[in-house]
Amino acid sequence: MQEITNIKDINDPQIKEFISLRKSAHDEKYVVVESTTVFKKLFSANIKIHKVFITPEHLDFLQQNCKDINFPILTASTELMKEIVGHKIHQGMLALIDKPQFISFDEIKGNIVVLNGLTSPENVGSIVRSCAAFDIGTLIIDEKTCSPFIRRCIRVSTGNLFNVNVYKSSALKDDLVKLKEQGYTISTTANAENAISLKDYTFPTKAGIVIGNEGFGVDEEIFELSDNILKIDIHEEVTSLNAAIATSIILFKMSS
Repeated sequence: MQEITNIKDINDPQIKEFISLRKSAHDEKYVVVESTTVFKKLFSANIKIHKVFITPEHLDFLQQNCKDINFPILTASTELMKEIVGHKIHQGMLALIDKPQFISFDEIKGNIVVLNGLTSPENVGSIVRSCAAFDIGTLIIDEKTCSPFIRRCIRVSTGNLFNVNVYKSSALKDDLVKLKEQGYTISTTANAENAISLKDYTFPTKAGIVIGNEGFGVDEEIFELSDNILKIDIHEEVTSLNAAIATSIILFKMSS
């Protein structure tokens, strides 16, 4: 195992990234990830690990699950880790990694999920997890959608972000038009009068589904270019489903 350095001061420069990247902004080169579940996915992914910061009791886990430990290992007490992480509930495991890269438009493949203005890290992280579960070829996000590369999203996705291709669109309408020209059928979800019940719909071979903003739905221009409007039949007293839950239901149908 690599040499282990014990950190005793929160101002130690060796851990500055774990403090400054606590929220992992969109334009950062690196991202901080956490939890044993995410670590296991990370160790099997082709992503550069720059350093890990863990409590001593996790050293055995690190040695047992990582075949190639070629990065610095920093340790600290549970109390110091809590101070750095910013909350009391955490698993005492942090890693500084290269931020995963977006794919190019030409690399879009398979069935696609399109996120149009989703702002909740929990929803985006859960949708990433569902994309991995149902073998979605590409996740497309627009400029208004929360980055799936922020720490909270990666944690909620349980590390499955490392198994999903993500394309970030700077002109979503134009990109969807190009996908339609390539043979994709683009469907949108909405409780509209002319919406097709999901249970009565069969997805074509090249399918895309657009998931809109949690409060306002899909942008009008995206709604208008959609080939189909789909709805999930629910009890009339329930106005709508959570975006991530609705997506899981749709992807189950898409994959069947």
